[in-house]
Amino acid sequence: MSDARLFGAVAGGLVAGLGLTAMLVAGERKSGKPSELAELERAAAPRLGFDAAEETALPGPREQAVIQGGHLLLSAAAAAVYAASTDEDADVLSSGLLFGLSFYGAMHWIAGPLLGVKKPEWQAGRDTIGMHAMNHILFGLITAAAAKLASRR
Repeated sequence: MSDARLFGAVAGGLVAGLGLTAMLVAGERKSGKPSELAELERAAAPRLGFDAAEETALPGPREQAVIQGGHLLLSAAAAAVYAASTDEDADVLSSGLLFGLSFYGAMHWIAGPLLGVKKPEWQAGRDTIGMHAMNHILFGLITAAAAKLASRR
């Protein structure tokens, strides 16, 4: 794996993560309800020895920094895994799609429920499953495209 490919993948993962962050924060402001990421953070906080904010309150700036900072760190780490686990000749469409769906499965179907910070994905509605899958597919495709672009330079 080249440094350029790793840098490109991480940059792509961060750009995609920032896009999702913007959508989530905008959704909070529009609906007046905390995002799913805020709910995840609040479910995890007591397990880590921290006090959680009130369940229905919108996150303040400090909590938002923790929530979105953690989300971006996870995005960067996942993108680095993509770069390390795929070949430089990997097709953007197929590798990005597979990566995005794999990351979605790992986080929403396995890790979240096992850690007790979210209900199992199979209990979510069809629309929620579709939205989560599409968000992670886009994440995977952007990460793959950025890695490919960087490795060509």
